Amino acid sequence: MSTMRIGGLASGMDIDQLVGDLMKAERIPLDKLYQQKQTFEWQRDAYRDVNKKLADFDTYLFNNFGLVSSVYQKSTTSSNEQAVAVKASGSAYDATNTISVSRLAKAASGVSQAVAGAKSNTTLGEKGLTADTTITIAALQADGTYREEAVTFKPTDTFADVAKKLNQSGLNINAIFDDGSGKLGISTRTTGTVDTTTIDKAEVYVKSAIGDDIFSTIFGFGTGNDQDGTPDVTALANGGQNAKFTLNGLEMERQTNTFTINGIQYTLKSETTTPVIITSQTDVDGMIAKIEDFVNKYNELISSLNDKIREKRYRDYPPLTDEQKKDMTEKQIELWEEKAKSGLLRNDSIISNGLSQMRRDLYSKVDGIGTNVIDTISELGITTTNEITNGGQLVIDRDKLRAALENDPDKVVKILTQSGQVTKDASGQVVSDTRGIVQRLRDSIKGMTQNIEKKAGKPTLTENQYSIGVQLKDVENRISDFQRRLEDIEARYWKQFTAMEQAVQKANQQSAFLMGQFGGN
Repeated sequence: MSTMRIGGLASGMDIDQLVGDLMKAERIPLDKLYQQKQTFEWQRDAYRDVNKKLADFDTYLFNNFGLVSSVYQKSTTSSNEQAVAVKASGSAYDATNTISVSRLAKAASGVSQAVAGAKSNTTLGEKGLTADTTITIAALQADGTYREEAVTFKPTDTFADVAKKLNQSGLNINAIFDDGSGKLGISTRTTGTVDTTTIDKAEVYVKSAIGDDIFSTIFGFGTGNDQDGTPDVTALANGGQNAKFTLNGLEMERQTNTFTINGIQYTLKSETTTPVIITSQTDVDGMIAKIEDFVNKYNELISSLNDKIREKRYRDYPPLTDEQKKDMTEKQIELWEEKAKSGLLRNDSIISNGLSQMRRDLYSKVDGIGTNVIDTISELGITTTNEITNGGQLVIDRDKLRAALENDPDKVVKILTQSGQVTKDASGQVVSDTRGIVQRLRDSIKGMTQNIEKKAGKPTLTENQYSIGVQLKDVENRISDFQRRLEDIEARYWKQFTAMEQAVQKANQQSAFLMGQFGGN
């Protein structure tokens, strides 16, 4: 049952204002709870922003330094780019090769006989097909195997439909019907052939037909040999040929004009009359640029994390309440909250310890490379800046790095990319660490990320699964309890003021009665 609230009708007092002012004082602890909740949420988001930065750097390391070939930069040149284009991967050897091209790879093709009076809209039924027919077609694929697929044709299908069904099949072939000549053309989408003997094998042929073989009866394709050399199958496309070339005196064939040998990708463009000289060598400038990019990305991360733990905390700028925001402009709110969010991760132990571990990762010796070799990053000319305020950022001595790459690029790459493990003795002391710099950093990033998730969680976790979430839930429960308490307090105030109003009203009535009695005399 709701309580009637009399708003000062008898007393003439503004009860709504009085209760409101009293409740403002009562709500001060609730406002502090809301501010505490907002601070926890901002801190949680700040931690998660750190984890996003760590994840981005980890992805960068994986994509750019996860494989030796992704770090090893090679430069290649061709003495005749118009005939042979080349591109080297990191696994290519430093070498000079010669190549002569005697034949380019080409696709197989076939053309039917002219079908008298046929156009694209002519139906198969008009040319003699009386019932549905299912034809199994075999076609050569890019991997050198044949793919078979059954295609069904109906008497109502037009010649254009025949070409469309072939194009949309999984046979990897092209088909077109030409109205002008009345012919159907079929070709493979890949080059090459499996015909390496004197037997001419069709690259596309009819393997079997349940019903009428329209390609023979209607289109008039001739016969040929299937992939096993069996004769008298309907041949739809043949004449494909492999690329033929001589590399360093060795005659070879490939099904396509683009192929890779010993880490070098060759693209044959034309036949040659004189040998083409291919040179492959370590691209020192490219590797320096790669390592410089790594250092820049690392420095960006370190700078960002150092900013977080050094950021000034403005304790005089708590989160704004809704009432406070009502009296401020958007710009004022923005500037206030900028200071209120500042320093939430100041001197954070998780980030500080993570940064310290990453510095150790960089400067510890990489075991398992060998003796009397480059096995630390400082020997590559990568050291910490002398500026204390830079917080462990790296600088590069380009001359020293270049000398290391020119002297032993394999060892430089191993320092960065080697896969390994940490070995400890019975007391738990590390006796060797064969992990390269990148693996060490990724392992440290993983550990820091997990520690942050224990404290600040991630979107897929519930509040009960991380410490700030537990604190948030506790504050939310306290807010709910306090709101119920405020409702009781407000109800009590109104009850008291209502009783007062009723008493004043009763006194007024009595006074009026007495005045009436005295006036009557």
